[in-house]
Amino acid sequence: MNELFTALDRAAGRTAAEPGLDGLVGGLLAQVADGTRPLRAVDHPLGFYCLPVVRDGALGVCVHVFDPRRAAGRWEIHCHSWELKSSVLYGRIGNLRVGVYDEPARPSHRAFEVFSDAAAGVDEIRPTPRLVRWEPLAEQTSAHGETYTLGAGEFHVTALPDDEPAATVVLGRTVPGPVDVVLGPVDGAARRVVRRLCDPDRTARIAGEAARRIGGRGGRGDSG
Repeated sequence: MNELFTALDRAAGRTAAEPGLDGLVGGLLAQVADGTRPLRAVDHPLGFYCLPVVRDGALGVCVHVFDPRRAAGRWEIHCHSWELKSSVLYGRIGNLRVGVYDEPARPSHRAFEVFSDAAAGVDEIRPTPRLVRWEPLAEQTSAHGETYTLGAGEFHVTALPDDEPAATVVLGRTVPGPVDVVLGPVDGAARRVVRRLCDPDRTARIAGEAARRIGGRGGRGDSG
């Protein structure tokens, strides 16, 4: 198993009072900011910046940086093909688990499968015959030092309950079987979404600001 993934996974299991995760992630972001860990931030279609720290077979680690000015109105009901463990670095993150049920007679949405080409940065979003309705299930708000998990194939929506900046470190493990799915209009057509890469300067600014918030503000996400 990837050593960095393992270290972050262990750190995410500790309580907020135990040091570890903030220091590990803050150090990684500082390396991105000064160019010693080369990567490009992704301007994600769901309204956050994604810094892909680890891509190693079925394992992945990303830092998600949320800016409420960009995220407004861009949340979508979706599920992943991978198990997710998300730990809040600063700010607060809302996570609503959603039940999705087949409803061919009076559907509210259609299920769309998402086929991602990570190398090309392209998502092909294709309609399926599945017509559904959804209903809210458990809602959870997590603050600095708290972790929530989702199983592969479990539908959810992420939001910023306080309309304030936030960041999470997300550990993912792909499992056989499930696919990425997003709910869309019943009469929606196939579409192609290109994930925009940030240039090195913008990536450095995003990583540097997140590292400062983690290290200098006690993980609270203050905007000053």
